[in-house]
Amino acid sequence: MTKAELEQYRSIVREIDEVRARLNAAAVHDVVTGSDSEYPYVQRHMRIGGVERSDTNAGDMALLRRLEGQKDRIEAFIDGIPDSVTRRIFRMRYIDGDVRPSWQWIAFKIGVSGDGSTERKKVDRYLKVSRNSRK
Repeated sequence: MTKAELEQYRSIVREIDEVRARLNAAAVHDVVTGSDSEYPYVQRHMRIGGVERSDTNAGDMALLRRLEGQKDRIEAFIDGIPDSVTRRIFRMRYIDGDVRPSWQWIAFKIGVSGDGSTERKKVDRYLKVSRNSRK
């Protein structure tokens, strides 16, 4: 995993929401009438819905699957970090919230004083070690 991939997380989440909104806007709904297959044959109204097949919708569905895969890989990478402090730093920096916090803010939330350079170096070292262990 690289910093560039991790920094994409928030954008991926927003894009997933946008694609889902497009698919929901293209959804079709209707009500059909049917009955039980056995006596007393009670008539029922059932709602059905779905997305019409089109090139645009098929592309959006494929994009949604790809984006969700990227999101899941990033979350799995961070969840797989064994050290609690390092995992918290990664989660605060790359996943939680709407904006990326400063290193100093992360240091404050972790409970240490300083400018956050220790936390930044911890992330850099972990990424370097995880990259080397994959080779």
